[in-house]
Amino acid sequence: MTGIMVSVRAPTDEGRLYARYDDAAGILVAESRIERPWPFGVDIDGRIVFDLDDQRALANFDLHVPKNRWKSDLKEEVPGIAPPGDLLFAPETIALKSFSLPLRVRTDPLSRRLRIEFGTHQPTRAVALSASCIALLSADELVGFAIKDFG
Repeated sequence: MTGIMVSVRAPTDEGRLYARYDDAAGILVAESRIERPWPFGVDIDGRIVFDLDDQRALANFDLHVPKNRWKSDLKEEVPGIAPPGDLLFAPETIALKSFSLPLRVRTDPLSRRLRIEFGTHQPTRAVALSASCIALLSADELVGFAIKDFG
């Protein structure tokens, strides 16, 4: 297994993620508004850290790449229509815990839209984690996020 394998379940309040940029820390945070323990964690080279609840649902992720390192060449739009859902990380993904994958972080010139891409596959479908945070998947592999209107 080389990628982050997930499944999609019906949307819940716990699975809605809302992104914001933390200027003091220099990281982008996408988090649920429902607080709960995160007993599981997965990361990509320590640059993206995924926190998962006891059902393996994505509850939070942090992008540890500061804005000044984002490439400002994004032209495509964030997917407009994506069915809502929650991401459940596969047990084998949690068992592996740490991945080394190519990472690209792209933004528009005004830094209002962001696209985080990892791995080698192109997305074939999108799942709305909220109106402004879209997960990008290639079959059952998580390959990125499209985010808009983050504060």
